[in-house]
Amino acid sequence: MNLSRHDRRSRLDALAAEYALGTLPARSRARLDRSAREDPVVAGALREWERRLAALADGAPPIAPAPRVWTSLARRLGLDAASAAPPWWQRLAFWRPFALASFVAAFAFAVTLFAPRTERPVESIVVVLAGPDARPALVASAPRGDRFLAVKALAPLAVPPDRALELWLLPGQGAPRSLGLVPREGVRQVRLDAPPELAFRGVDALAVSLEPAGGSPTGQPTGPVLYTGRLERL
Repeated sequence: MNLSRHDRRSRLDALAAEYALGTLPARSRARLDRSAREDPVVAGALREWERRLAALADGAPPIAPAPRVWTSLARRLGLDAASAAPPWWQRLAFWRPFALASFVAAFAFAVTLFAPRTERPVESIVVVLAGPDARPALVASAPRGDRFLAVKALAPLAVPPDRALELWLLPGQGAPRSLGLVPREGVRQVRLDAPPELAFRGVDALAVSLEPAGGSPTGQPTGPVLYTGRLERL
């Protein structure tokens, strides 16, 4: 299959992002290393993603929340009882430390250092979604101008056969909006209604909930929230 120049660039951006996050399989990482030594375009893409993520990591101190913090979080989100507090998706401050810790943990795997590029970086969307142990479970990314969000499970996720994982946009104002189902393993391309710089406008974070097979029957999260991650514009 012949890919357009835009498609090739989008593919390279996705690979470079995973390289910097440390989520590429060993063989793919080795192939990208070889390509970077021979192709300045590939080397430049890797340098750019290292630079972008390094800037985030420099300002993000490691956080290791205790299990009781997640229990308290679930209670505050109203997952164990009804509450008069605002809806859980509007109380992002309670779980942002988990997203921050997960991002730092993911970035800690990036070990190759490159000099920064001088070109103006292209804005992209990256979200690392973590669970109660603050370990990254899924990575979502979309280069600027694309109409797809690539969602990758970093390891096979334990999900009952009659259940599914559903991805939600969490806007600063308003109710969550579904982006569809995400994979238990591997990668899935989630189609966006607009380029990411528009599709994610006003969105603070993403969340993944456990839903019936086929997704939520109500258009809103009905099951427990398993993973959350703050949206980073790079």
